[in-house]
Amino acid sequence: MSLDNRYGMYREKTIRRYDYNSDFLLKYNKLWDRFGVTAAFGGSVLRNKYYSTTITASQLSSEGPGMYSFANAAVALDTSPYRSNRQTNSLYGFVNLSWDDTYFLDVTARNDWSSTLAPSNWSYFYPSVSASILLDKAFKINSPHVNMIKLRGSWAQVGNDTSVFSLYDDYSTTDYPGGVTLPTASNYPYILPEKTSSWEVGLETKFLGNRLNVDVALYKTSTRNQIISAETSAETGSTSRKMNAGLITNKGVEVTFRMVPVRTKDINWEINGNWSLNKNKLNELQNGWDPETPLQTSTSTTIGSRIFVYSYVGKSMHQLYSASHYEYAPEGSTYTDENGNQVDCSGMQIINAKTGYPLLTKETDSKKFEHLGSVIPDWKAGFGTTFRYKNLSLSAQFTAQVGGVAYSVTNFALSYQGKLKNSLAGRDDGLVLQGVNAVDNGDGTVSYQKNTAVTENIYTYYQSYKWVRDNGRENTFSTDFLKFKELRIDYQLPKHLMAKTRFLQGASIGFFATNLFCITDWPQFDPEAAGLVNGTNIYPGIETVTFPMTRTYGINIKLQF
Repeated sequence: MSLDNRYGMYREKTIRRYDYNSDFLLKYNKLWDRFGVTAAFGGSVLRNKYYSTTITASQLSSEGPGMYSFANAAVALDTSPYRSNRQTNSLYGFVNLSWDDTYFLDVTARNDWSSTLAPSNWSYFYPSVSASILLDKAFKINSPHVNMIKLRGSWAQVGNDTSVFSLYDDYSTTDYPGGVTLPTASNYPYILPEKTSSWEVGLETKFLGNRLNVDVALYKTSTRNQIISAETSAETGSTSRKMNAGLITNKGVEVTFRMVPVRTKDINWEINGNWSLNKNKLNELQNGWDPETPLQTSTSTTIGSRIFVYSYVGKSMHQLYSASHYEYAPEGSTYTDENGNQVDCSGMQIINAKTGYPLLTKETDSKKFEHLGSVIPDWKAGFGTTFRYKNLSLSAQFTAQVGGVAYSVTNFALSYQGKLKNSLAGRDDGLVLQGVNAVDNGDGTVSYQKNTAVTENIYTYYQSYKWVRDNGRENTFSTDFLKFKELRIDYQLPKHLMAKTRFLQGASIGFFATNLFCITDWPQFDPEAAGLVNGTNIYPGIETVTFPMTRTYGINIKLQF
């Protein structure tokens, strides 16, 4: 029997969270002439307790309309308690060595014991080593134009545990007396801690009285045993399974710069920027994993089993796929035009000669899904500039990214309902789609002809083919953008005026505006927000009705006493 919610429902939820942190640190510091040593040893105990109780009256009584309390419940109350308790014990230490303020060596080590892992796996150790050399001092470069040249390198490991209740499956009660069910997401009792190893080499330079600074870094990280939830067949009794991914690598370049083209008593002009590029790869998974089977790193990275974010062993991660795709004429296909000329139609859409609709096929085998692109951008960049004349300054900040695509649910939903201009064409007399018709020659071969068929029903075309949710190709767009993030104008009141007040040390007034414009091909709102939200996690690649970018105007007044 369905619930009668005409009189509403009522729910109360109580949450209590306690964090306890105890730590100690012993430190030693000594300098002998040109040799310096700093060493430390410490430990900590971090404990977290979480309690929540949810009580729900799913149906209220008609005898007390507007009375929202458990006393007015028309059905039995549903109580859902939850408790968790986790603890991490840690021991750590570090040693910093220096010679002549020119050569530096840092060594760290840490071991954690986590209660969220099985006893056989709950201890994990991760060290790090970094070294740097001031080349300008080492090679005695005594030039007024060279302020610093530092070469650095490092290797580090970082360990990570998992969330609570990730080892064993537990039963849930049902409405049937004595009935229980298993969870749809399976756990794994032998989960190993994640371990990320990273290498980095970099060169940091400062020239011309610190008016030109450049920092370049190359890095590579390898994550082994990353803890993920992989999609599984429902025939196994669950739709996802917690597991350790074998080996994931990232490598890239990061560049930052700062320059001051003009610096005088009254005028100062500064320019700064950054640029980064990252490439990732799924090198291996657990033993026995079929390389042809995609890894779905979260069950949240799909829309109704139509659009998926997949990763394949041996390839770049986080690729967007569509289960449905248009049919295209194969390579080498031709048709004869009205002048008798042979026209290459390879890759052109195949159109139904009777209805005028494109052929849209939905696949069930992931090997036949259409690849739409990577959801990860090729590179990101930022740029800023500040110009100051006496006490008045003007600054601007820009950000950009290139590469990467995402599927837009907002575009599908608005287009499907005819609320955007992209469904205006053909409303009066239909459309003749650009493409070809496939003609069965009756001997097992197929020939092609230019499409001249008018869409049978423009409403059906837009709702069942063009802007239907299944059509990943039409609803996927580039997430490239250039944003004017912030513009600021600030004025610092002269010091002699502050002196007359006898109580103000300084005062300034500023005006600012954020998100002034965004140049992008993304159709709806903000390309940076093109991600699926699940709890506190955001998974890029699928945008689900996000909020538009917010433009802000404001004023700042600062007083120093």
